[in-house]
Amino acid sequence: MKHNNLFIFSLFIAVIIFNYGCSSEPVTVASSADGVEINFSNQGEGQPAIVLVHGWTNNNTIWDLQVPVLSEKYQVIAVDLAGHGKSGNNRTEWAMSAFGEDIAAVVRALKLDDVILVGFSLGGSAILEAVQIIPDQVSGLILVDAINNPEEQIPPPVIHWIDSVYMDMIENPTIEKLMGGGFFVNNPEESFAKVQSMVDRDQTGWREMLLENIRWSNEDCIEALKALEVPLVAINNAQVLTEVGVFTKYVPNFEVRMLGGTGHVMMWDVPEDFNRTLEESIQVILAAK
Repeated sequence: MKHNNLFIFSLFIAVIIFNYGCSSEPVTVASSADGVEINFSNQGEGQPAIVLVHGWTNNNTIWDLQVPVLSEKYQVIAVDLAGHGKSGNNRTEWAMSAFGEDIAAVVRALKLDDVILVGFSLGGSAILEAVQIIPDQVSGLILVDAINNPEEQIPPPVIHWIDSVYMDMIENPTIEKLMGGGFFVNNPEESFAKVQSMVDRDQTGWREMLLENIRWSNEDCIEALKALEVPLVAINNAQVLTEVGVFTKYVPNFEVRMLGGTGHVMMWDVPEDFNRTLEESIQVILAAK
């Protein structure tokens, strides 16, 4: 009888542990180095983990046509950088290194030890900063329409023009402005609705981020490439020349894949081609391990 009571008691404790200890909500928020809360989604299983990083004024929903496909095979994390999506914007210095810390914080929160970082546009600069912070956890980087010529210098008059035009696009967006700026070419109404949903939030820091990305491109990009010790693949728009020779001066094993019939937001314009090319790029990195 005593043994039977002991069995029932043990079973009761096990049920409590299962119900309360194992059913906790999954982690979807990390704290960056400066205390800003960073939101992210986390789906699927399998290594390496694929960490998706959006661009300026976007959020992690920009990858909505990629996450379901990738998560069939990999663990897929889509990050909201500080000041975007559901992440906090209580940042005092909008440095690219701080965005790198955002990504590193997510990787650490999930205890990931084998990741491929995928960065779109400004997100490409951010992942080049992140890999310097967590080099042991990163197997490779994929830049998505982020950098075409690492040696290109943007002069002050052009910076002023970019500041004026781009801020107007996100403060007063129209289909005509966004298509004229080459952001998308297909499904304009649907794409414009997505953009509107992304920019419909407090835009604190957005001008600073834009100017910081230009400063980083002018001053820090080459040094970040020189420091890279993992494979680098770019998926770029075929309408813009990618200076492969310049890249290989700093990253000898650099590879690029080009996509046509698309604007800047390739993952929306040509999702099937993009998804196939992204998987090919992941395989290039895995083959180099």
